[in-house]
Amino acid sequence: MAPVDQQNAKELKPLQTLEELLEWKPSTDHIDEIVNGKALRPRYPPCSPEQLKTLICHDMKGGYLDDRFYSGTCNDDSYRFYHWSGVDMFVYFSHNLVTIPPACWVTAAHLHGVKVLGTFITEWKEGAEICHEFLASENSVKRVVSQLVKIARYHKFEGWLINIENEIEPDKVDALALFVKELTLSMKEVSPESVVLWYDSVTKEGKLNWQNELNDENRLFFDVCDGIFLNYTWTNDHLHRSYEAAASRNSDVFVGLDVFGRNFYEGGKFNTHKALELARKNNLSAAIFAQGWTHETQENFEEAEDKLWQLLSPFLFHHGPKFLPFKTSFCQGIGKKKFISGKCRENTSWYNLSGQEYQPIWSHEGGALMKHTTDEAFTGGGCLEISTSVPSTTRLFVCEIEWKKALHIAVVYKWRKIAVPLSLVLHLRINSKEKNLNDERTVLLPLEGGDAVEIESKSGAVIPKEFQRNIESIVSDEVECWASRIYRIPGGEGIVLQGIDMKVDGTSSILVGMIDISDRGQQ
Repeated sequence: MAPVDQQNAKELKPLQTLEELLEWKPSTDHIDEIVNGKALRPRYPPCSPEQLKTLICHDMKGGYLDDRFYSGTCNDDSYRFYHWSGVDMFVYFSHNLVTIPPACWVTAAHLHGVKVLGTFITEWKEGAEICHEFLASENSVKRVVSQLVKIARYHKFEGWLINIENEIEPDKVDALALFVKELTLSMKEVSPESVVLWYDSVTKEGKLNWQNELNDENRLFFDVCDGIFLNYTWTNDHLHRSYEAAASRNSDVFVGLDVFGRNFYEGGKFNTHKALELARKNNLSAAIFAQGWTHETQENFEEAEDKLWQLLSPFLFHHGPKFLPFKTSFCQGIGKKKFISGKCRENTSWYNLSGQEYQPIWSHEGGALMKHTTDEAFTGGGCLEISTSVPSTTRLFVCEIEWKKALHIAVVYKWRKIAVPLSLVLHLRINSKEKNLNDERTVLLPLEGGDAVEIESKSGAVIPKEFQRNIESIVSDEVECWASRIYRIPGGEGIVLQGIDMKVDGTSSILVGMIDISDRGQQ
């Protein structure tokens, strides 16, 4: 479907020539999606330098599809990504010289604490000519670096993937290494969170010769940036040698995984998890390329997407929110309608990833089926549907949320089938030096089928009665046929919320329209 008011819609375009890059200037137009773009949100657990990471490299049909329009489109079948909990970086890729990530991707990724990278790529004869020109002198190198830094700062993303897919004149290899080094250092000056990655392509002799491993042929570039993205035709021996070559920087080696499976280990597709498992066995990070295969080739995108990521999930490190207030309607940035507080306000299809809200861990753990439905919503274009055939507890978020005085937790939900006992499950960590207490507690907040709050101690410690008494239901209401319940959880020294589950005690189907958590002690 065509974008809404396509002729007048503002859109983002890549830069295709060196001249365009050198002449680039920030737009004089006020573009809300850039000016008011989300900063990178904190997440838990934080990604330490030593932790193995997961990157997705989004390459779809040349890029800049419906996502290029700042205000979105009316095509609710466009590709979206929602498995953010298991990834650390998002690269927007195309075969243009400078690929600038669209604002909607930056917004959605940053909401989930995921860094975003653009792509600088040169290819074929034209790419060799561009490299000849910008690698001619130290000044010409620094001009390109300066422009790339300005672009990243203006569009509010964290770094670049450098992909040189053409031969480099031997006398310009040092200039290429200088380019990688200067870009890495200059991005760090703008943001300590920045990342510059080198793609495994050109060697220290300037030859276009993919190594499929980290070795002496490409170490020149690895040593001056934040990491290397390995080519896809590797073997286990390549990975073993890469781990040894990287020494203490093993987490900076990203093993390329091609979901399309082109000349790739176990054929990719729904076997991609086998390649990820091998990367992890070799203690290396992973770069998942063209994960949109599920949308480009499969008849049922959501089924294929969930199957792919459910298979990958055991080898991912899941993250969640580390901030307050925390609020989500589970909308994925698409819809057949737009809802506000349970009422339909717009009866037209839409797509805009800037409207995506915080996504749960789509792991389908505990025997429940999780899906995003656009048939109904409380706010936005969709909500979370949980269906069970047996009593099930579904993990929604890992988190690290601290509060001072009183944590207010609101849940809005609606039954699709018969109502059964329903609880929101909170996992608390209590570490109080003052009270000499170190404990983990599970708190069941009944939403349906009971009023008694249940608390269990992992260590078997006796739960103080005042702790249980101070947890209270303060509101139980109904809004536009959606049930609403709010609980108040007392604060205190060393109390941290570290996980949120949904427990359904029976066979049923429920829509979760909103979870809203705030610290009333901060107001």
